Amino acid sequence: MKIQNLFILFLCLTLINCATDDNNFEPTENIFDGDIILNSQEDVDALGKNKYTKITGYLRIETLSNLTWIHNLSIFSDLTEICGDLILENNSALVSTESFSELKKIGGSLILFDNGIKNLNGFLNLKSIDGNLSIKYNALGNMEGLENLNSIGGDFFINQNQISSLDMFRNVTSTLRGFIWLEMERLESLNGLPKIGSTTASIKIAQTKIENLEAFSDVQHIEGSLELNNNDHLISLEGFDNIKSIRDRLSIRGNDVLQNLDQLNNLNLLKGDLDIFGNIGLNNIDGLSKLVGIGGYVSIGYNDVLTNLDGLVNVETTGGRLEIEGNVNLSDFCGLSTLIANGGTFLDIKLNSYNPTKQNFQDGHCSR
Repeated sequence: MKIQNLFILFLCLTLINCATDDNNFEPTENIFDGDIILNSQEDVDALGKNKYTKITGYLRIETLSNLTWIHNLSIFSDLTEICGDLILENNSALVSTESFSELKKIGGSLILFDNGIKNLNGFLNLKSIDGNLSIKYNALGNMEGLENLNSIGGDFFINQNQISSLDMFRNVTSTLRGFIWLEMERLESLNGLPKIGSTTASIKIAQTKIENLEAFSDVQHIEGSLELNNNDHLISLEGFDNIKSIRDRLSIRGNDVLQNLDQLNNLNLLKGDLDIFGNIGLNNIDGLSKLVGIGGYVSIGYNDVLTNLDGLVNVETTGGRLEIEGNVNLSDFCGLSTLIANGGTFLDIKLNSYNPTKQNFQDGHCSR
């Protein structure tokens, strides 16, 4: 009887130890130390079935034209972290990102350029990108799959004409302070765009259907350029009310229904060029009236209903030539009187309703 009891006790202890071992089990990391560059499906296959969980460097996957197209990345199905960049470029045969379904963190940038991928569902577990996010010229029908992303540390580039929403970024809680470039023909709203800091690197909004810029209301200083190009539905610069300085160029081109620049009325420093071109509904530039100097050249051309340049009345100096051309209703140049009187600016004024010379300004004939 005692032997039987001892056997039962031994059996119980064994089961307890096994359960304890199971609870303490942790999967072993399989780490690739360094960078990985793959240029063909043969390169991918040669990497073998190591099922890496972490790459300490960057991962670059780019099909070279003289090699076989990359189409299967299943060897990365256990990958949870890349310490450097993840770059997918020129892979037209790659239609899915599902092989990255376990990826949670990218220590560098995520760059997706000119791939055949249809959606981003493979990135559903991705939480953070410490570097830039750049998504350009892919075959994406949507960008679903980034809904769990909560941090972007660098630039924010989206150039995808078939995408109409930024709502997939609604859970990003970090603040954007890098270069923001949106070029999206179907984009109608900036809803979902992550919060933007008071100082940012550059802003470029091109070929969208957005009507205002309210998402940029916290921006006060732009360390690079501000460019608004070919936004045919942009009726107002509302959202730019707090911008005080731009350290490179200001370019406003081809925004057909934009009538004025009133929301730039706090801008007092422009270190680069001023380029206002082809805005066929722009009737005044009075919002620039706080500028006292322009660091580069000034080019104002082919703004069909612009009648005066009063918005430049306080500008005393420029860093380059002054080119005013093709504004068919522009007849009042008196806003340039102070600038012309200070000299040192090369004038190129032509094809406007009135084309005054320096002598005309000196004689007091700045308008007609």
